[in-house]
Amino acid sequence: MKRLHALLMIILLISVTQSQTLESVSFPFHGQVQPRHANEIQASPWSVGAETMGRDYLVYANWKEYLGPLGAKKARIQSGWAKTEKEKGVYDWAWMDEIVFDMHSQGVEPWIDLCYGNPVYPGGGGITLRNKQLPDSAQALEGWVRYVKAIVARYKDVVDEWEVWNEPNYRIDDKVYANFLVLTAETVKSVQPDAKILGFALGSHVDYKYADKVLSHIAKWGKVHLIDQVTHHRHRPIPEENEHEIQLERVLDKYGEHLIARQGEAGCPSEYSEAFAMNNMPWSELTQSKHILRRMMTDWGRGKESCIFLIIDAKYMRDGNVIWNRKGLIRATEDKKVDYLKPAYHAMQHATSIFDSSLKTIDHYAYAAKNERPLSLYGVENIYTGQQLVSVWFDDRIPAETNEFQNMDFTFYHGRFEQPVYVDLRTGEVYEIPEKNWSRKGSVYTFKDIPVYDSPVLIADKSLILIQD
Repeated sequence: MKRLHALLMIILLISVTQSQTLESVSFPFHGQVQPRHANEIQASPWSVGAETMGRDYLVYANWKEYLGPLGAKKARIQSGWAKTEKEKGVYDWAWMDEIVFDMHSQGVEPWIDLCYGNPVYPGGGGITLRNKQLPDSAQALEGWVRYVKAIVARYKDVVDEWEVWNEPNYRIDDKVYANFLVLTAETVKSVQPDAKILGFALGSHVDYKYADKVLSHIAKWGKVHLIDQVTHHRHRPIPEENEHEIQLERVLDKYGEHLIARQGEAGCPSEYSEAFAMNNMPWSELTQSKHILRRMMTDWGRGKESCIFLIIDAKYMRDGNVIWNRKGLIRATEDKKVDYLKPAYHAMQHATSIFDSSLKTIDHYAYAAKNERPLSLYGVENIYTGQQLVSVWFDDRIPAETNEFQNMDFTFYHGRFEQPVYVDLRTGEVYEIPEKNWSRKGSVYTFKDIPVYDSPVLIADKSLILIQD
């Protein structure tokens, strides 16, 4: 299977990094990126996490008005079996109807993680993230199959992607999960034959060895064709670190070219926390916005769908105690309502406005830059016009609490820019690139004194950026 890789052609000795550190961009200001509602975007690879509503850690009605304006085309939700079937064989869909059909009306397609058990059945499985055992009694498995058939039948007109369980690699035996994955996939497809099955939802360290074991069982049974995508989670302080993701892709290659890796959950706290992923670190709303954009642009450059966790802060309960997961793009109040939109929400809006299905990454984009710090750089082109943009940032450290720019020179050997502009993706600010700062010889473009820092910036043809009036 053809895969895009983060390794790009770098030719040195063409330009010199300026030694001075800058705190702002000196180019002429042109305007702001115009966010786009999900209904205005045909398609894109972006999802936002809206998990935990089945356990009431989030309340959909409190924040739903901010979903469509975010610009993500998909949202990951969890099925909430225990919330729906509190009496055997009786399903209360009201809470899920509100979510699924309203998301659809906003231009956002839910993809549903079929996960967590139901205590109404003996051996019904775990109902929280820390208690992950699968339904294992005959009665509970029969109830699970009935429930899966019912939920797929109810929402198949607006949902076609179904994920099977959440992070099974932490506590569930590989063969046990393989059986359960096949059972659930066959159940879904018995109702919706064209449904896509997303397996694994691997925990944040991307346990490719576990995936290999599970897939080896499924391959022996001749059932690999049932699985379309393998999802994984990736909460890392430096989001570009992807060695385990690459190993996972190599595993998938062994079992079929149709298998695609998908980033299903990646986020960043907006403050210090002693709980949850990336804890005990001095995160802030500034570093959260940088981190999320670096994750989005890294996934984009590697050709992967990407899901940002989480749309609003989640209020968990553990052993009777409240624990906040502050990875939300929206700050939540104590009663789970909207306090304010964090900078990361607006940063994601800027990315979803620009990076949609009209663009594609240029594999191995040829460029030259001599830099003192490692870079991520991806070339992108419009599939209709061929006009380009380039995303670039320093990628070797955890996002910093300060914004220190360094001026750099770049040469793009197969560029295509008619009217280049500079965009700070975090702030959404668009600047003119003066004529003295760029030149063209045939398809070779040189850009001089371009401010670069540890958050993605763009050199883009103006036609690719929707700018506010």
